[in-house]
Amino acid sequence: MSIGSDISKAERQERLIGRGLIVAATLCLVGAGGLLWWRQGAAVFSDVVSSALAWCF
Repeated sequence: MSIGSDISKAERQERLIGRGLIVAATLCLVGAGGLLWWRQGAAVFSDVVSSALAWCF
């Protein structure tokens, strides 16, 4: 085993962990939105999204 293969294996593992974290964060946001929609209804959910977008811009 050479040093180069260890570095590439570590880089691959870091990329995999990074992608996993991005997927997990995306699923958390989608899940939170779905839960808010289910609990509050479409009208309140739309108002919350609209006010959040207005606050950002």
